[in-house]
Amino acid sequence: MKAYHTDKEGIGIWRLSGVVSPADALTLLRSLRGGENGCFIIDFAKVDHINYTVFEILENGAPKGAKVLYSGLSDYVLNIFAFARRSELIPIYPDLQKALNYLVVERGKICSWNKRNSYRLKSHA
Repeated sequence: MKAYHTDKEGIGIWRLSGVVSPADALTLLRSLRGGENGCFIIDFAKVDHINYTVFEILENGAPKGAKVLYSGLSDYVLNIFAFARRSELIPIYPDLQKALNYLVVERGKICSWNKRNSYRLKSHA
């Protein structure tokens, strides 16, 4: 797997490509936990194959209080997601731009985790 991280409008974006394994998912979770913001998009547009357990790992390991969205799942990856998912906690958007638009508009309501954690980190520094 290759992962490219960017931030847009204060939202963490991870673009994945290639084959995604459970070990890759654990590495990605470490990156999410180390991020300063509470809104993340994981874009699967260039993923060729994904182990079905990755979705469970990501769902169970996402930072508490963070808002995580998926985007760009191909029909193939979406079928794997449908087979593996255990809940409907993580929203899926057809492409990165739609997910980003949603979070930019809704960030004040759903991503307050960022403000609280950033404040705490700054106040203890």
